[in-house]
Amino acid sequence: LESIEFTINIILSPSAPIVCTLLPFCTFKLEMVNALRRKPQKQSPLKIAAILLILVAVIFLVGDPFHPSASYLRSEEEEVDVVPEYSKKESIAKEDLVQEGRVFTFELGNLKGETTGSFTIRTRPSWAPLGVIQFHELVDSGFFDGCRFFRVVPNFVVQFGINGDPSIQSRWRKKIIKDDPVVTSNAQGTVTFATSGPNTRTSQLFINTNKKGNAFLDKQGFSPFAEVISGMESVDLINDEYKEKPNQGMIQNKGNVYLQQDFPNLSYIQRVKESSKL
Repeated sequence: LESIEFTINIILSPSAPIVCTLLPFCTFKLEMVNALRRKPQKQSPLKIAAILLILVAVIFLVGDPFHPSASYLRSEEEEVDVVPEYSKKESIAKEDLVQEGRVFTFELGNLKGETTGSFTIRTRPSWAPLGVIQFHELVDSGFFDGCRFFRVVPNFVVQFGINGDPSIQSRWRKKIIKDDPVVTSNAQGTVTFATSGPNTRTSQLFINTNKKGNAFLDKQGFSPFAEVISGMESVDLINDEYKEKPNQGMIQNKGNVYLQQDFPNLSYIQRVKESSKL
């Protein structure tokens, strides 16, 4: 049997044709064309079906590329010329696997309605030991005190973890840790490190707020290391007025001076205290 060739015109930009064989006797030829150069042509039902088949295959293999929030959790860190010190954290992490984590309460200010509140999280070394060690070091150093929730996407995540003092933030940007395998899903209330690519975790975190969870993040390597065990009602009151408008580069360089001037209503962390050791 001869292969059957279908030409599918996807109106994006001029490019060389791409050939993709999906079935033993069906070769699909994808030609990228410029909408401004060629008038739209009527597509046969067979061509439309082929396009839908390819889109379904892409979504199945790599996750939904059109999800509006897929890029939100990538921290916008500039490249830092530093060699991560993995070995020390890996040895500590192995010891912490026998522990059940620690419990911390985040006291919050400037919530919706100009109120205050708090939430409590419990770290889970068995989920992501390297992430837990990094987080413990951040809390023990007082890093999160005064940090703003600079990216808040309703029914998705709240993101924080850029220190208000640029000199402190600069030091932590060099403390890069390796990725942990994803062993639990990004369910509502789980806490996860944001990244700028593989093995780039430093200090930025997000809390999953979607009631149905954000399971699509699991395939992208986002590994939860802790969970909110009380106070999700306070997390839901974190101000979402500015969505993702604050510029991370400006926060890195000017800290809270920039945020207080341009985004005065951001909710923030007043302090973090350890509730108990389990």
